Amino acid sequence: MIVRVAALILFFSTTALIHTVEASHLISLTLVDVGDNITFDCKASEMDLKFVYWYKQSLGYMVEIVGSVILGQPTISEKFKGSHFAITIKGSRYDLTIFNISKEDEATYLCHIGTTYSQKFISGTFLAVNDDKQQKSLYLKQHPNSRLVHQGETVNLQCSLLSKNKEKSQCPTKPSMYWFRTESERFHPGIIYTQRNISDKDLDRSCSYSLSVRDSSDAGVYYSAVVACGSIVIGEGTKVEMRKDSNPLVVGLGGLLAFCVFVIFLLIFNNKDKNICQHLKG
Repeated sequence: MIVRVAALILFFSTTALIHTVEASHLISLTLVDVGDNITFDCKASEMDLKFVYWYKQSLGYMVEIVGSVILGQPTISEKFKGSHFAITIKGSRYDLTIFNISKEDEATYLCHIGTTYSQKFISGTFLAVNDDKQQKSLYLKQHPNSRLVHQGETVNLQCSLLSKNKEKSQCPTKPSMYWFRTESERFHPGIIYTQRNISDKDLDRSCSYSLSVRDSSDAGVYYSAVVACGSIVIGEGTKVEMRKDSNPLVVGLGGLLAFCVFVIFLLIFNNKDKNICQHLKG
């Protein structure tokens, strides 16, 4: 199963419900293939927990309630009953599992909890479903594939948004371009650049992002992404790695150590030679 996690900030401006999410929260982006299974975690450690809701928001559609947990009893909503959704309780976790994923499951999934005095969103994930049988009208070509850089060096990341159709498709909203980064050391990767409402003429042009590498924290895999025509298109990524330069002090100390070993070897050899000569004279 191909699962690639990155981070993408999706601005919840379509419904009043989504406006309650704090702007600083990141929505993780998970890519799966058709037919895969996926489980979304929702950990709620509140002592006076009253309810847990799982929401689904497909691109361009209103929010739907997938299911809930009230008084410890998990329930799937009428629309999703008998389908491939399930809510399981494991201690303080209220997980949502989707079995045998289809393209129709592509959406943002949000976990919302409430206590006696407060309500909040715990987690959110945009599930992108890759269907090899479905011909996409747009695709992203990203280059270079990888770069090995020195500290302080600037890397120019390139991507090209290309269309497989000669005739431009008409979309109700204009596309939005994103650059984001994933790191093995960080659970939440970060979005680093956003270009919203791209004009039609920009769809045939290349996009670029200049990255100034300050230290090892800038290393990682950088992805370009476009949200257009009700779907999301993601580039293959550019891996940026820091070149490990030799420390002059370490090199100097290593050379000095080698010289000391050589001198000691000469002294030992010379001392043995003198002992042999004295023994022969005696």
